[in-house]
Amino acid sequence: MHSSRGTLTIAALAGAASLALAPTATAATTYQITVVPPIGTVHANNLVTLGALVTPTPTGTDGSTPVELEITEPDGDVNTRTIPLTLGAGTAAIRTHEAGRYTVVFTYAPPNGTPAETTAQFDAVPSPGLGLGS
Repeated sequence: MHSSRGTLTIAALAGAASLALAPTATAATTYQITVVPPIGTVHANNLVTLGALVTPTPTGTDGSTPVELEITEPDGDVNTRTIPLTLGAGTAAIRTHEAGRYTVVFTYAPPNGTPAETTAQFDAVPSPGLGLGS
C-alpha cells in the first residue's frame, strides 16, 4: 500500500482537529456543607432553625438540588426535610418534640457533582413551665 505525503498530512491534521474539537472531560465539583447549628439554649417543643451553606456555590442543575436532612430525635424517631438552596444557602425550621440530643445528617447529592454529607448534633432542654401555680 502506498500513500502520498499529502494524504498522510491531511489525515494527521484531521485527527488533530477532531481531538481539539472533542469535548473535554471535566472533574465533578467536590462540594462541602457548612452547618449553622442552633445558638444558645434550645427548648423542647419549640422551633429551631438549621442552616446549610454549600460551597463552592452550586450552579446549573446542581444549584437547584436541595440539601436533604435526616433528623433523629432523642427517642429514635427519624424525620426528613429538604432545604431548597438560594445561591448555595438555605434554612429549615424544625420542631423539637422532646428534650435530649438531636442528630441531623445533611446530605447534598447534586446530579453533576460529588455528593457531600455532614452531621450536626444539638441538645434540647425541657421547656420551662408557664409558672402558673394553683
